[in-house]
Amino acid sequence: MSSIDVDTIPPPGAWDSHVHIVDEDQFPLHPLHPFRPKKALLSSLQAFHRSLGIQHACLIAFSVYHTDYSSILDALSRLDKGRAVVCIDPSTISDEELQQLHDAGVRGIRINMRTRGDPLNKAAVIAAADRVRPFGWVIQVYIALEQIVEFAPLVPQIGLPVVIDHIGAPDQARGPGRLQPGYTELIDLLHTGQVWTKLSGTYRFPNLPDLDEYVADILRTAPDQVVWASDWPHSGGVEANPGGDRKKVQEYRKVDDAAFIARCRKWCRDVEGGTGEQLARKIWVENPRKLWQWDDDE
Repeated sequence: MSSIDVDTIPPPGAWDSHVHIVDEDQFPLHPLHPFRPKKALLSSLQAFHRSLGIQHACLIAFSVYHTDYSSILDALSRLDKGRAVVCIDPSTISDEELQQLHDAGVRGIRINMRTRGDPLNKAAVIAAADRVRPFGWVIQVYIALEQIVEFAPLVPQIGLPVVIDHIGAPDQARGPGRLQPGYTELIDLLHTGQVWTKLSGTYRFPNLPDLDEYVADILRTAPDQVVWASDWPHSGGVEANPGGDRKKVQEYRKVDDAAFIARCRKWCRDVEGGTGEQLARKIWVENPRKLWQWDDDE
């Protein structure tokens, strides 16, 4: 096997910590879905993971379903090695429903402030954290890098592990990520040990001038709090739906996932030195096992 082939294979026992599934025929979208993605079935996800040598998945609530987690519960019942993060309405969900989700493999809730540009509702974030606190779940947030400035002071009050999607989602139109508002706050949060981030979605900002340095800083700061993710099936999101036509089915972006794995392995080598295998094993295997509370006996 050539070296390039080795570079495109994650370590044994690898996790993909951010994937979505959607099947509008079986699970209708929320009436206010911000865009209409084409089908992304569990069987397609499993085939994708087999092709890359990935053993475990964490399913993430798709914004088109809002707080309806029916599709994720269905998928978890058919997924041998997985976890999930859902969206909930903390004012209506019951303790029994939360226990059902926990037993099924849910280990977190997602708060999405970026897809629709929602403002930070501090009271709502704390209320959501309070509902899942007995279960020790994570609070996963999808926010723009600049939004972290306002979000950072709230983190100590949350009192649970916090996961920031897509390494903070810097805006490539604003120049180097390390010079953007929110970057210093992101690094400071990672230093606390309470906050994690996902090495994912870099295809959303491929022209960020300092992407290599930006990622290296994060890996050096928090090697034990970064998890790798493909962000499959690579939705265009609201950015790819500028006219607001929610009836038109949106195609997914074409992403070279094997090349992304290779680039992540190079980042690991650059930061750790040598083969970078210890850091690679952390972001693909050890860190997600800890974050998603996975035990080999399951």
